[in-house]
Amino acid sequence: MTKVLTLDEINEILQGHRASGQLTEFQDKSETLIYCPSALGRGWVRDIQLRPGLTLYASENTTKFITRNKVQQHSLDMPLTFKYYLTGGSRVDNDGLSGEVEEVAGKSYLYHLPKTSEIEQDMPGRHSHLCIRITPELMYELCDRIDEFPTPLRNTLENPADSILYHPSPITPAQRQIIKQIFAWPYQGLARHFYLEGKVLELIALHLGQILNGSPQQTTSINRTDRERIYAARDILIQNAVSPPLLVELAQQVELSETRLTQGFRQVFNTSVFNYLHNYRLEQARQLLQTDSLTIQEVAHSVGYTSFSSFTRAFKKKFKMPPSTYLKSI
Repeated sequence: MTKVLTLDEINEILQGHRASGQLTEFQDKSETLIYCPSALGRGWVRDIQLRPGLTLYASENTTKFITRNKVQQHSLDMPLTFKYYLTGGSRVDNDGLSGEVEEVAGKSYLYHLPKTSEIEQDMPGRHSHLCIRITPELMYELCDRIDEFPTPLRNTLENPADSILYHPSPITPAQRQIIKQIFAWPYQGLARHFYLEGKVLELIALHLGQILNGSPQQTTSINRTDRERIYAARDILIQNAVSPPLLVELAQQVELSETRLTQGFRQVFNTSVFNYLHNYRLEQARQLLQTDSLTIQEVAHSVGYTSFSSFTRAFKKKFKMPPSTYLKSI
């Protein structure tokens, strides 16, 4: 009968080897590399934080046992995950999905499963995979066209605590080439860090392009009635900037389809619905900071940011300085 090891048992074995000095591992600031001890087979795992909210995890190992990982409940703030299987696979039983699913080599899986319980099992044999984890907040910072995403992915980004997303797709030749480049682990130190972050963002871009089928959205002329509705949508956003409606709700309120709203909004205001709201919030924050009556934390909360760090990063990106420096400059 094949032996079964839980993730906790595997971590105990690793900790025992670490305590006795028998574990081969290396750490370079944000990057950790661990070579599997013989008790667990052979291979390695790497874990790299590329920036706050963006992590790269990769492993290549061969085992003779079943690995079982039981999650009582995924956290509310779990990141969006892109997982690519080159060899091996997993059986996943998640109560947010319709039955057990088989994740196999040659396919990738984009998922976000907050508040769900799960049992994941890896069978004996060779396993090689790459995993990217990115927070919804960072996705918003990196892209101002979230409103053009397919509804399931957009809902996940707009309402991450309550949205389930699970999207399998084949690994394309272009994706496989980037993964091969990552697994070569070229350069060292800062050069490696920049190289890997660039490749990870490129991989995410290819994955999103795959979901969107690479088909650009066509634009059409806007009649007077639709233009008035788009301006009405803008007004609704401003009036509810702290707690804005979902895009589908906004479209319903102004009696437009989501596609018509997103395309028309970009034509009228030369930006996406989200980016308009994003810039409006930050401009409001800048004006509030000038009043000198609120703290930075209070300003962030008053314009709809629940994460102070996300507010600081967004403010710095737009105004080329963090809010603390801006306060000193006025």
